[in-house]
Amino acid sequence: MNVNALPRLTIANLLAGELDRGVAEGVFRCGVVTLTDGGETVMAACGQARRILDPSESWDAVAADNRSVFDLASLTKIVATLPVSLLTIQSGRMALDDPASRWLPELAAGAGGSWNGAITIRSLLGHFSGLPAWRPYFVRCRDRAAYLSAIADEAASYAPGTTVEYSDLGFMLLAWILERVWDEELPALVDRLVLSPLGMGLTGYPAAARLRFADAAFVPTEAGNEYERSMTLAYAEGRPVVGGPAGRYRIGVAELDGVPWRRGVILGEVHDGNCHYGLGGVSGHAGLFSTAEDLVRFMAFWGPSGPLGPALRAEAFRRQTPDGASPRGLGWILDGPAATHTGFTGTMLRYRPGDGRALVALTNRVYPSVKDGIGAWRQALVATLEAV
Repeated sequence: MNVNALPRLTIANLLAGELDRGVAEGVFRCGVVTLTDGGETVMAACGQARRILDPSESWDAVAADNRSVFDLASLTKIVATLPVSLLTIQSGRMALDDPASRWLPELAAGAGGSWNGAITIRSLLGHFSGLPAWRPYFVRCRDRAAYLSAIADEAASYAPGTTVEYSDLGFMLLAWILERVWDEELPALVDRLVLSPLGMGLTGYPAAARLRFADAAFVPTEAGNEYERSMTLAYAEGRPVVGGPAGRYRIGVAELDGVPWRRGVILGEVHDGNCHYGLGGVSGHAGLFSTAEDLVRFMAFWGPSGPLGPALRAEAFRRQTPDGASPRGLGWILDGPAATHTGFTGTMLRYRPGDGRALVALTNRVYPSVKDGIGAWRQALVATLEAV
C-alpha cells in the first residue's frame, strides 16, 4: 500500500510507536525515522540532541527532529564512498573490474602482494575482496600511509571472490583510490559530486567541515570508546573478535596504554576508532554525519531520475556476490525487493528500487553504552512498514 493511501497521521503514529518501543526496550534513547513513498515523506522523532556552545565544551539539550545530526558510522560507505565510486565509473575514469593495485601500487609492495592483486573495485564494493573485516590499526597507525602499508601486509582472510566478509578495510582503500583518480581529497569529492547537487547542507565530515555544523544539534554517542577498547583488548589477547586475530598485524596488550582513549560522551566527532584516532576523522568507511532530512534527499540519488545511468543503477542493485554467500549488490545488502545498509551507531537506510520507497532510521543505540537489540528493532520496524 502507498503511504498516500493512509492518512499521514496514521503513518506518523506507526513510526512514533516503533520509536517508543525502542526506547522502552532500552535499545536507544534518541531516534528519528522517515518513510518516503509516492513523493510524500512522513517523519517521527524522539529523545534529545545536544547543541555545542562554543567556545566552551558545554552544551544545551534540544528535542530531536529531522535536522538533528547523527554519526552515520558505516552508512558513510553508502552515502559517500559508494556514490562517488559509481559516478567515477560512469565518468570513465575507472572501471568496476580495475585492480585496486592500478591506483594503489603500494599493495603489491606489501607482504600481501602475492594475493592482493586480485582485489578489484567490484570486489571492494561487494565485500568479497579477501580482506578481513576490521583491524585495530589505530593502536600504531596515525595516517593513511601507515594504514595503507598495514593493509598491504595483510594475509587473505579467504580467496578473493569466494565468499563475503563485510570489510571496513575495503572501503578505506576505495576512498584512497578515489582521491588518486580525481587528485582531490575525499571530503571535497563527496561535497562536489554528491552533497551539493542533492542540496544536503547538513551532511559532511565534521573533522573537515566544522563550520558547516556550527549551529547544529548533534546526537551523542558512546561515553568514551569502551566497546572498541574491549574489542582491541580481545584482539591483543588472541580472543575471538570481529575481524579475528589471525593475520600479520599483531599488537601487545601493553600497547593499548598508548591510545588516547576518550572518556567523556562523544559529541560531534566520529565514534569509530580507526577513523578518529588513526585517520583524522575522515575515511571511506566512517566519519560522515548527516540528518534525516538530508538522507531523504540522498535517496533520490538512486531513483530513475537520479544521476546514474540505467545500466549502472541496475548494476548497483544486481547481486554481485557468489552463491552461498550473503546477497550484496554494489555496497548494498540485498533483501528481497529492497536494498539495505546499517551503521554501528544505530543507523539504517532501506530503499526499494522498484518503486522508490525509502526508509531512514537514525538512532543512537551506543549512548551512553552499546546496547543489544538494534537488529531485532530494525526487523520489527521494517515488518511494520511493509504491512502498510
